[in-house]
Amino acid sequence: MVRSYVMYGLTFFVCFNILCSCGTGTESDKIDITWKDKRAVAITFPLRMIENVPLDSIVQLVTIHLLIKTQPETPSLTAVLGEYTLDNGIVTFTPLVPFTRGLHYVMWAKGARIGAFAVPVPDSADGAKLLAIYPSQDTLPENLLKIYLHFSRPMQEGMSDKYVALVKNGRDTVAGAFLNLQPELWNEDRTKLTLWLDPGRTKRELIPNQKLGAPLMKNAGYQIVVLPQWRDQQGLPLSQTYTKAFVTIARDSLSPDLKLWKLTIPTINTSNPLEISFGESLDCGLLNEAMKVKNEKGINVSGKWQFDRTETSGSFIPAENWIAGKHSLQIDTRLEDLAGNNLNRPFDRDITTKTEQKSGETTTLVFHIK
Repeated sequence: MVRSYVMYGLTFFVCFNILCSCGTGTESDKIDITWKDKRAVAITFPLRMIENVPLDSIVQLVTIHLLIKTQPETPSLTAVLGEYTLDNGIVTFTPLVPFTRGLHYVMWAKGARIGAFAVPVPDSADGAKLLAIYPSQDTLPENLLKIYLHFSRPMQEGMSDKYVALVKNGRDTVAGAFLNLQPELWNEDRTKLTLWLDPGRTKRELIPNQKLGAPLMKNAGYQIVVLPQWRDQQGLPLSQTYTKAFVTIARDSLSPDLKLWKLTIPTINTSNPLEISFGESLDCGLLNEAMKVKNEKGINVSGKWQFDRTETSGSFIPAENWIAGKHSLQIDTRLEDLAGNNLNRPFDRDITTKTEQKSGETTTLVFHIK
């Protein structure tokens, strides 16, 4: 395997077809595109297309370039970064970043153009969809801290400030409502985005709060609006405008209280779920990571979590039947409610008032399987 250390850049759309082979090549001397999840992740071509290039010199003498409209017969200054592999007479070039839909590329060997290929524009039906906006509740505290957007496909980054808006009473856009974080808070595959309502405006007594006011006000109606111009990583826009409407109630300044949690305990030799009612909506971004079930030996019980649509309850489904004995639900104290109050302390507390502050990274609820 060899690597071509050259930079990938430039984007434009060309509305004409390019032959997949040039010069004196035969019909079989063509470049084929390899697809994965509807993305052009590699190209393959027969070794005979570059038979005048020594194998140990492919990385230096064979390059893939974007076709620049003003330079159709000469290579661009930069080429596509990627890796070459050879297997049974077939050469594979895998770019570091998948080839871009709608663009055209040219292959050069020893300074001569030997082939070209076009990556077709995707069908508009293949564009991303916004699957969910969290929290799911339509009644939220005025000191709501985070919004989560879940998409069906990887999205282009750094675009939320352009295409996500908070609208009050159906007419007024709340300027600067979201914290402009760069880089944005995406999961690894760029399908889930976390947006923070500006904590400096949400926390009382801070200068941004005093100058600009809180993003949300009690007893008002709001909409989260996601515009269709936002494009996924294939370059396709969202299929429609997405909105989530909600109304605000008084701020929540109390930490979640485990004394209010209600456990429905399964019986021995069944795979029935352990059901938990939280008594309030909790942060959906933390729920999946915040709780573990352990047996009396302190070993994690294998299983999966499911949470209801309002994030007010959850259930743990074991991979195997329950065995008798003492069990425990171990909870990470970072677990928060919708206002950012975690199990140890409120997010926005009055520092002039002395209140009891808990400590520790985890807390535990014990239950017995009988």
